[in-house]
Amino acid sequence: MFSADVDAQAGAYATGVLVLMSSGAVAVAITAWRQKKRWALFVSITAVFVYTSVTNMIERPEGIKIASVFILSIVITSLVSRTLRSTELRVLGVEPDLLAGKFIDDAARGREINIIANRPGSRDRKEYEDKLREARQTHHLTPTDPVLFLEVDRGDASEFSEVLLVRGTRVNGYRVLRAKSPAIPNAIAALLLHIRERTGKIPHVYFGWTEGNPVAYLLKFLAFGEGDTAPVTREVLRQAEADPLRRPRVHVG
Repeated sequence: MFSADVDAQAGAYATGVLVLMSSGAVAVAITAWRQKKRWALFVSITAVFVYTSVTNMIERPEGIKIASVFILSIVITSLVSRTLRSTELRVLGVEPDLLAGKFIDDAARGREINIIANRPGSRDRKEYEDKLREARQTHHLTPTDPVLFLEVDRGDASEFSEVLLVRGTRVNGYRVLRAKSPAIPNAIAALLLHIRERTGKIPHVYFGWTEGNPVAYLLKFLAFGEGDTAPVTREVLRQAEADPLRRPRVHVG
């Protein structure tokens, strides 16, 4: 691709070494600046390394060309892989704590297990009251239907799979399940499947429509693991459970 020979590879190697040393020099210079210890000396050394690196790149651009192809290939491959695997379950297991398990078992004693997905905000009494009122008006839940709230905070998006730890908490009488995951829809789907296996009942989860551009939310999900949660949750469930009759129900309104 680069018509590279020994000399060209030597230029690429020199570029790599100089960039590595320049990066180290910058890190040391920043540390010295913060500690106010001989920072002028380290800044001067950094300037020499940066100047040498830039000069080498101009005179022998083979290194930049080769590095650019490698970086571009890695980024494209990663994006394709993440896209293809975005609707996998991605959860190795679900571990509710004692209170969360009690909430789930208590909910299973009713006619249906109703779960309201809530995007966490202030997490005060008014937030849950408003969310419950909206869910009842939109999804025709009656005042006698018991509900659980589910909140999933976004974790480190670079982690692909994990064991989902679910905590139970009470907020002014409302029962809330909380978890943290790099991919919010996948975590919700995994918890729903866990509830089904634990209780033998098909859980129902209720979402509100997300306001905004769906394409932007799609890209946001691929990059950060959150976005238009409801349709992605439904697709993860569809791929994880082939039988529609045994699939947890997803309601959006």
